Amino acid sequence: MKIVLVPPLLCSPLAYAPVIDTVWSHGQVTIADTRHDDTIAAMAERILRENAGEFAILGTSMGGYVALEVVRQAPDRVTALALVSTSARADTTEQVKARSSQSALVEDGHFDALVDAAFPGVVAANNESDQALLATWRAMTAPVGPGAFLRQQRAVVQRSDLRSILPSITCPTAIIHGAADRLIPLAAAEETTAAMPAATFTIIEGAGHFLFHERPAAARDAVDTWLESAE
Repeated sequence: MKIVLVPPLLCSPLAYAPVIDTVWSHGQVTIADTRHDDTIAAMAERILRENAGEFAILGTSMGGYVALEVVRQAPDRVTALALVSTSARADTTEQVKARSSQSALVEDGHFDALVDAAFPGVVAANNESDQALLATWRAMTAPVGPGAFLRQQRAVVQRSDLRSILPSITCPTAIIHGAADRLIPLAAAEETTAAMPAATFTIIEGAGHFLFHERPAAARDAVDTWLESAE
């Protein structure tokens, strides 16, 4: 099996470190490069261009937007789909304003400040003071850098609402979401699951948006179950 992992916004491949061995045990693994394009459609096109044939795809947060766009562009090439900490909706007006403020901070030369300011939102409230998680978050974001972050922000703001395609997705699909996600509410995952006939829904207790690192054992189990269903 070929498996493509699509990182979240502002995240290097380190995002998948807790589950990479689990994924690798099921087949060939590729981590998509989302640093160079400023639209979600172009990121999806790059994945399809660089990965021949059929593959399973897992996307987290922004990576979930990209994974859904891959399915929209080439549904016949996706053998299984996992959507983690994500939503099929486009940004709200409030989210667009927040992203604009974040981008302005980075454009003014305060990338490190943006990284630290974003951390509380990506973990469950109980994990805000976890210094090991903060160190991992900083290490994960550093290789992305300000230029790629700004491109990713433009891509996310302009993305399409893809709820209309959800009922047509029939490959083995897993929706995985942290119960304490404060960045993308659990309701978004519930909405996606309800619209997809082949979807299974796993809630990771005690985890926020950063669930792979907050609850790695539960995350590994969920990913392993998904890949077993696709074999």
